[in-house]
Amino acid sequence: MSKLAFTNTGVTTGQPVLASQVSQSFDAFTGTGDYAITISGSLTTAANSKLSVGGDLVLADNVSAISQSNFTASAGSGGNVLLKFNENTKLATDSNGITLTGAVTASGGLVANDQIVVLGGGMAITGDSSFAGNINTNSNLTVSGSTFLGNAVTDRISITGSLAMEDPASGTANVSMSVENDEFKLIANQDATSVIGTSQLTIKGSDEAETVAIFNQDSDCQLFFNNVRRVRTVSTGIEVTASSANTGIIVTDGTNDSTRSATATKFNFDGNTYVANESTNPAARVAFSLGGSSAAEAKVAVSSSNDLHVYSGSINVGSGQSTFTGSFGISKGNLNANATQNAVGYQSSEFIIPQQAVDNTPDIIFRYYPWDSTDKGTYPLPPLDNSNNFVVTMHVNLILMERGSTLVNPEAKVGYLEYSSVFGLRGAGYIIEEVTGGGVTIANKTSQVLTSGGGEFFIASGVGDQGYISVRINQSGTPLGAFPQIGGTVRITVAQQIA
Repeated sequence: MSKLAFTNTGVTTGQPVLASQVSQSFDAFTGTGDYAITISGSLTTAANSKLSVGGDLVLADNVSAISQSNFTASAGSGGNVLLKFNENTKLATDSNGITLTGAVTASGGLVANDQIVVLGGGMAITGDSSFAGNINTNSNLTVSGSTFLGNAVTDRISITGSLAMEDPASGTANVSMSVENDEFKLIANQDATSVIGTSQLTIKGSDEAETVAIFNQDSDCQLFFNNVRRVRTVSTGIEVTASSANTGIIVTDGTNDSTRSATATKFNFDGNTYVANESTNPAARVAFSLGGSSAAEAKVAVSSSNDLHVYSGSINVGSGQSTFTGSFGISKGNLNANATQNAVGYQSSEFIIPQQAVDNTPDIIFRYYPWDSTDKGTYPLPPLDNSNNFVVTMHVNLILMERGSTLVNPEAKVGYLEYSSVFGLRGAGYIIEEVTGGGVTIANKTSQVLTSGGGEFFIASGVGDQGYISVRINQSGTPLGAFPQIGGTVRITVAQQIA
């Protein structure tokens, strides 16, 4: 068998070359020249023999196929293997794995124990595949079969960007999921419907130690606050579990709020509070009842004619109070709003004077400030000027009795005093003047408990909203027995000028 002879320009043969021929002239590769072997025929190695190349193995265009039951292409230390098409690299090996440029079609599946990098036209996998390393692609990855990601508790699936789920009918992404700035977003396109199919859906905190919400099929839905259930649906409506008897359903606009608890309904409004029936039915009314919600249980109602109806009992002002406050009255017009000339206003209010002890020095037992309602609860009058004046009448009924645990001869230890007067209020400010002659005593039955003196009106008049009218007991005699106590009522009527 002849040997191949090598020169500095290489060797060309048109005949089949056996490996034995090449190996006999192997020393030629150690020369100073760079030799080449060009084979126009075929290169055949013996069975179980290897073809070892120290540099790159380049397969030119005129090589149609390489056939061998076991073909191993190995580069030198630190080298790689390149597979090209039309001088463009399509597959390259490196220390991390393989890099694929262009589309990859794996009809029978793909098994990779290391990294796969796809740089070009995507990768389509139609069979079962197994990946033990990373898959990096800057193009599309299409998997026609089932995809199983992770097979251990410690496995992790990382998605940079968003995950879009397409509608197979339209081919559009109707739902997308993404994470940005620690915020998880699940976005469905407009008019899309989101369905979670499960018999029980439980939402918990990030540490799974706190329950936020529970949704049960064919049963209740529950909402929690700090791991304590506060709201749940029941067959008849909604159940609210409050933290105490005074808490429950709170309706608020940020400033005003109302609370419906297990025992009461409370309103805390910055402005007006309305209990309203907006029906246009002339028989409609706003009613307050005890014992039920039918018309038969109504105790008080306001009708469409603005009449107040009390169906049973009586009107009791200050019932159960240790100190009487407030007033009961009627009005015509609105004195608060009528601060202009020729306005018409009328108001009559009756005040309670609580029982109190008096001694042998003058005692003021009631004050009326026309400009301030905080002391006795009447409506304040509007600011006065030279064209806006009022007339005020005051009528006082007083009951006196001797103080003590037991009244001996009670007919001699009680008394009664009634008197009245009329006053003018004029601006500026509140200057108060009593009609000439002062108050008129209508009845004075105090001689048994007061040896001298009686009731009177005391006026503090001035400017700058400082004037007031007061009721004073002025007696200097010594009462029989203990000092008496006194109480009663004051009726005040205010009329505004009309011209």
